[in-house]
Amino acid sequence: MIEKEYYRLDELEKRFDLSFSDVLYLVENSKLDLAFRLTDNKFIIGGWAKGNGFIGYASVKYSGFANITQKDQLTLLSKHKTNCKYFWLLNKDKIVSTNYDYPFESKTPNAFLHTWQPKQPSDISWDRIPAKLFPKEQEHIAHTLKNAMSSIKTLSNKQSQPSEYEKEFDAKIPKVQFYSVGINFELADICILHSELVKAGISESKKNIPKEITPSISSLTVPNQIPKTRSDDFYDLLIRLVGAEPELTAKGYWRNLERELDDLQEYRVFDKHNLLTEISATHINWKDRSGKPKKPMSFSSFSNRLTKVRKELFPNNDI
Repeated sequence: MIEKEYYRLDELEKRFDLSFSDVLYLVENSKLDLAFRLTDNKFIIGGWAKGNGFIGYASVKYSGFANITQKDQLTLLSKHKTNCKYFWLLNKDKIVSTNYDYPFESKTPNAFLHTWQPKQPSDISWDRIPAKLFPKEQEHIAHTLKNAMSSIKTLSNKQSQPSEYEKEFDAKIPKVQFYSVGINFELADICILHSELVKAGISESKKNIPKEITPSISSLTVPNQIPKTRSDDFYDLLIRLVGAEPELTAKGYWRNLERELDDLQEYRVFDKHNLLTEISATHINWKDRSGKPKKPMSFSSFSNRLTKVRKELFPNNDI
């Protein structure tokens, strides 16, 4: 049986004794990310700013693997189809036709972009690059309907001057709107990267995985080392955090969580269940999966937890 860099959904049970229900369980619990092959799609790449929307870096063409949000993954697995407009591009070297000029007539901030800050893909440090499908810019539907009504009034000789209310309402409606049909996916489109199976402890690591297959960092990256204990939801977050970058200091992990908090909730990489609510210079405020607020965590308590997680993941101190 040939070794592959990725597998289709219908191969998993025969190769790895992994049923559809197993895949659903792993996705629900943030232990596995589905991937999809894209071909010559146009995107706006950028980053998310807390409360401010999407910051555009460049317009690009891309052919390669991409992740979608966990919400879209679960929709696909439960309803067997989904439509996506937001992605994470996994193969930075597959990004081509990069253009740093602002591509729209509408000024920022608008419904699609908060602002435009040109940045080269090589200057982006993330393994997964946030991207939105390049939209069409067209006349706002409200203006289209208004113009159609005006034409009807003109034909019937009933045209009248707009009221002050109509003028005020008209001024609030943007002249144009952004529209994208999205990309439709079905179960047959799902790809499971071999690296994802390794992180989930389902398959052994392969030495010859091509460099262009960039693994997602949303789950544990240490193969075949399953934690023996679990104290709470924050423990699971630290497992993903330390597993992705084992050599960071406590301050480094603290800064990573600060950056997580700045991302929109559905686009967080490590904090899959949106536990983080506030991070100051000295404390982390958080809640459990059910939304119940938990006791604020000091930096010293955070450091102690990291030590326990390191010992659990690396009992032989092999980092």
